[in-house]
Amino acid sequence: MRNNLLLILAAVLTCCKTVSVSKDLSGHYFKAGKDYKYSLLLNKDSSFALTQKYLEVYSTCKGKWQYLSTDTILLMCDDEDLSVKLQSGYMTERKKRVILVTKSKVKLGQVTLKRQR
Repeated sequence: MRNNLLLILAAVLTCCKTVSVSKDLSGHYFKAGKDYKYSLLLNKDSSFALTQKYLEVYSTCKGKWQYLSTDTILLMCDDEDLSVKLQSGYMTERKKRVILVTKSKVKLGQVTLKRQR
């Protein structure tokens, strides 16, 4: 009986993926392709700068971030004045969830960004 419990425990522990997240998330996370570019700068003071570029559209957002859970942070963009809101590249989604995949990767929506060294 005891051997069976140890075997089950070993199987559960080896099949579960755990993410060891560094408490220091600060850094520059990036992904680029032919027609797109993502850049996320997380600062130690909980501020951030997010830039997204698709073809000719350039969107940017600055604000504060906070933990929602051990593997999720919430980006909250600062309010912008009316002239910025009327521009074609205005980022209408003002709150974004970021999933912490590993110490060097985060997932923003469907896109995985890698930390730049």
